Amino acid sequence: MSVGPIRRFSTAALSAALAPVVLSAIARCGQQTPVLKVTTRLIQVHVTARDSHGQPVADLERGDFTLLDEGRPQPITFFAAERAQTPDSTTLPPLPPNTFSNRLEKLAGATSVTAILFDGLNTPMTDQAYARRQIVRFLEELPPNQKVALYALGRGLVVLQDFTSDSHALIEALKTYQGELSPEKETAVDRAAPPEVVRFHGWLEELKLNLIEHYKRDRALRTIRSLVAIANHLERVPGRKNLIWVSGSFPVWISRDSVPLPNKPQPGPQRFRPEVERAARALNNANLAVYPVDARGLMAPAEYSPERSSISRDSKLSDWSGFQTMEILADRTGGAAFFNTNDLTRALHEALEDSRITYVLGYAPSHDSWDGRFREIKVRVNRPGVRLRYRHGYFAQPEEPSEEWYRSAVLGAAMWSPVDATGLGLTVRVAPRSKRSWDLELSLDPRNVSLLPGQGFWTGKLDVWLVQLGRADKLLDAVSHIADLRLNDPVFASVMRANKLVLMERLELKRRTELVRVLVRDVGSGTLGSVSIPVDRVRTGDGSD
Repeated sequence: MSVGPIRRFSTAALSAALAPVVLSAIARCGQQTPVLKVTTRLIQVHVTARDSHGQPVADLERGDFTLLDEGRPQPITFFAAERAQTPDSTTLPPLPPNTFSNRLEKLAGATSVTAILFDGLNTPMTDQAYARRQIVRFLEELPPNQKVALYALGRGLVVLQDFTSDSHALIEALKTYQGELSPEKETAVDRAAPPEVVRFHGWLEELKLNLIEHYKRDRALRTIRSLVAIANHLERVPGRKNLIWVSGSFPVWISRDSVPLPNKPQPGPQRFRPEVERAARALNNANLAVYPVDARGLMAPAEYSPERSSISRDSKLSDWSGFQTMEILADRTGGAAFFNTNDLTRALHEALEDSRITYVLGYAPSHDSWDGRFREIKVRVNRPGVRLRYRHGYFAQPEEPSEEWYRSAVLGAAMWSPVDATGLGLTVRVAPRSKRSWDLELSLDPRNVSLLPGQGFWTGKLDVWLVQLGRADKLLDAVSHIADLRLNDPVFASVMRANKLVLMERLELKRRTELVRVLVRDVGSGTLGSVSIPVDRVRTGDGSD
């Protein structure tokens, strides 16, 4: 769906990214001299294949596929078959005291994950109860060891239960969520009322429509940012990642032809352009297949009324434009849309079925036009009767802009996210100097950092934010700076050998700080990592917490 950030060429990076990337060949661990830097863009397409009986096809090879970009055949330069397996008992070792990380320990050994977004912001309360029952039914049938997370969207994104295979914990978490009541309620006035009452009611209705229009724009903005937060959270998770979005409406605009380029935002409707552009990048960088599921079940055709004796077979459903949005979103990400059905559990199970076997096809596009326009992808297989599901194209977005407004928008949104961004591997060790003063050791994965070779040095830039939040996420303080990296060849080789790049920061805590959020963004690529540190979990060394 989009062009992704600068990344390095490695099997892990190729498996983790769905978007086009810039590949930088770097010196191997232990080498003292850098190798030639090579730059190209890579597109990845994740393909599921099913036979005529709907069963996954698991024995396809690279030579069985043909891939076209805008009708032009493309050599498949990378191929992998990812099979869902039962996770082993291996878990990452626990973190030492006062150490916090954005690694997802609970996903050790998992080859595919599924996140369910229960959307209370965009779903009428009357439909939420039905959708809730369907999700519970699905969770009751959850296969053993399947890793599932449950999120809710109210006035913001809420983590009901992060990844677990415990269906009971997921069900109990869902039962505690009460949802959101939409203010878009229609009212009526008695037609026999006095004219002045009717006029006054008309004025109120006009005022209400203006408020509802504002509310719709607000809903769209909150929805887009929540999708970005989920995508950023899942970016480093290996294998296939599914997002099942259960909602009563989908207020996310995605063009069929192009995604808006990240120009400087303007007042009015234009302000959504950067948000849509960042959402396109995030969904693809995370290799996230979206499965929009309409929570409203069966719907009547638009022409239906009790007085009609018949309805045309060609009559469209009442929310046809909304269904088109669902289909476009699924088409752009490699998922599937489900609407006008009372069997929501079938949609949920189909997303899991798509995880059983996934083929990853990578290619370097022969074009050099990165103008934000949509480019169509076609994948064919030389086996009759096999149906393929994959994203049918991508938005050829240029690299992320480096302007201040874009930097502030990306990090500002991440600052409020309830889930950590994982694109840049980050671990933070807190060394308290006192109850109100900390030294922070930031350990970064150098494979996620754009380090460019020069005359005996490797250089790069990191954007570092230290944010302090109080009760109810009240912003108490935020400081930021750009860290200029300049590593000579021996230091660079040592960093790559240890797989650890360290920054030191000093933080003075405000009196009412409850949560510290550390954000680090690679300036060259836009790759983002964040870590949340609850203050009450930091041991001060004097026997108090």
